[in-house]
Amino acid sequence: MKLNYDIRQRKKASTLLALASTEIEAANALIEMKLFREAVVHLYFASFYVSQSLLRQKLGAKPSHPAVESQLHKVYGRSPDFPRRYVELHSRLHKLRTEIHYRSARSPQPSTLRRDARYLFKFYTFARRCISEISYEDILSDILQNNPKKILDFSVDVYCPKTYSHHTRLTVWFPPFYLPMFTMARLTRHVRQLLRQLRVRKAGNYVAGLNSKLDQYSDRHLVMLEMDSVDAEVEGSLEKIGGTLLKSGRGFHFVGRHIIEGQKEWAKAMRRFLRDPILGKRMDRKHIDISLRRGYSTLRITSSPAKPSRPQFYKEF
Repeated sequence: MKLNYDIRQRKKASTLLALASTEIEAANALIEMKLFREAVVHLYFASFYVSQSLLRQKLGAKPSHPAVESQLHKVYGRSPDFPRRYVELHSRLHKLRTEIHYRSARSPQPSTLRRDARYLFKFYTFARRCISEISYEDILSDILQNNPKKILDFSVDVYCPKTYSHHTRLTVWFPPFYLPMFTMARLTRHVRQLLRQLRVRKAGNYVAGLNSKLDQYSDRHLVMLEMDSVDAEVEGSLEKIGGTLLKSGRGFHFVGRHIIEGQKEWAKAMRRFLRDPILGKRMDRKHIDISLRRGYSTLRITSSPAKPSRPQFYKEF
């Protein structure tokens, strides 16, 4: 089942799925700690977000909990393309969360909760397949639309994510009209084949990373930051910059949509972010230090056995 969403609906659905992923991680951690009552809340909200992602064409901006459950039954309850167990799972978690919060002092059965956690992850994976994700190609196309005359080239590095220096690192430059023609994953696959032919060790661990530097013959940059965590204050600061936030494993990546003109101006901006009272506390300072020494920033955009979590669209500012 593939949902026919426009770009705005896909962005909202992708944001909801990123939120669901965070809730699933929290729930599983709480289950391991045997905090079962607390885990129920996170399991339910994960299901709440996944269900909303599949109902973007049927729900308003801020749907109520009963509205989501009702629409899930109405739209997918008898659909041959939608597993009935996911509808039942959502209803079960909604009921359990209500009981835990308002009506009961008992703890849920651990075996039942672990089973529901497994089903929930399958529900999340199913939704991921139904919704075309926001790719880096989409993000770069948006940046290009905002800066149509300033971007002559994008660049991607293919590198080992376990080390930042003194290792094989290949850079590929390409003009914007190539964006619809190839994906970053395909590019990485071909470069890995080249690395194997060159007898580079552990070429399968290599990943592709988008670079901040634009154009081979000018000093234009995008803002790129690695965040350890985000909250309302951080999001408020990122909104002033403008760009896209991606979830990358346990951390976050931020790609700005506006261009900084000049190498010195870019370096000043990066140091200014380090001194920022809000962003400076949450960002990966080592990433900025290495970026300044290298002369450009790189943010990973593909996965490998060394970095199994692929960065996914989280929110747009």
